[in-house]
Amino acid sequence: MINVDKKYLEIIKDILQKYVPKCEVRLFGSRLTNKIKKYSDMDIVIVGKEKIKRQTLIRLKEEFENSDISFRIDVLDWHRTSDSFKKIIEKEYDVIQNPSI
Repeated sequence: MINVDKKYLEIIKDILQKYVPKCEVRLFGSRLTNKIKKYSDMDIVIVGKEKIKRQTLIRLKEEFENSDISFRIDVLDWHRTSDSFKKIIEKEYDVIQNPSI
């Protein structure tokens, strides 16, 4: 179950569509489990066919920071993530964006 207010989730999805529309985006961590606290951050990983350009990641993070979302969003690129951390993510995640064609 995703523990994010619906209005924030819509903002997040809109921003993701703007920068990484052709990528799957997975939510993992405390916002997916029941270990959430009031100001817990949100952990997402972008899964694309290749590495996301660093400039795209920077702009994406800046847009999240400048939005009305009341918590921090940590953004990872699947292709820049260690194999050991990928295994942790793969244990429990939810897809919040499917790739658009």
